[in-house]
Amino acid sequence: MRNKITCMLLIAIIVLTTGCSGAWRKKFIRKKKDEVKQGPVLQPYDYKKEFTNRQLYANHYVFWKNSEAELINSVKSKSNMKKIKSQAAYSLVEIKKLGELLIDEKRALIEPYIAELEDITDKANQPNYVNSNSNQLVSKLSKHYRAVSGTFSYFHMKNFVKPDNAETKSEEPAPAE
Repeated sequence: MRNKITCMLLIAIIVLTTGCSGAWRKKFIRKKKDEVKQGPVLQPYDYKKEFTNRQLYANHYVFWKNSEAELINSVKSKSNMKKIKSQAAYSLVEIKKLGELLIDEKRALIEPYIAELEDITDKANQPNYVNSNSNQLVSKLSKHYRAVSGTFSYFHMKNFVKPDNAETKSEEPAPAE
C-alpha cells in the first residue's frame, strides 16, 4: 500500500511539473521588470572660490620654491633624467602661475625670469646636456632661484597681487615704490 501511494505521488508530481500547459514552468520563471528607471537629477551649483588670490600666490610661491630647489639638487646629483625633466616642467608651471596672479606692472618684471626658466628647461630636456653641463646648469638655476625668491617673495608682492572679484576697490594694491 505504501509503495502504491509513493508511486502515485511521484507520478502526480512528474505529470504536474512536466505538463503540456507550461503553467507550472511559467510560475517559476523570473519575470522581467517593466519599470522605467529614472536618471540622476543634476542641479548645478556655483562654488565659491576656495582661496583668495593672495593665498593662491603664497601657495604657488612655496610650490615653485620647493620644486626649483629639488631641481637644483637633482641636477647636482645628476639624478634620473625623467625626474629632472618633470621637476623643471613643474617649476615652470608654478612660476607662470605666479605671474598670472600679479598685476600687469609686476607681471612685466617676472616675465624675463619666466623666459630664463623656459630656456633652462629647454636645455635640460636636450639629450646628454645635463651630464655634460651640470655645473653650468646648477649655477644658472641657483642664480635664478636667488633672484626670484628675493624679488617675488610673498611678503614683497602681497600688495601687488591681483584683487579678488569680491574685494572692494579700497583693497587694491598700493602704488609702486
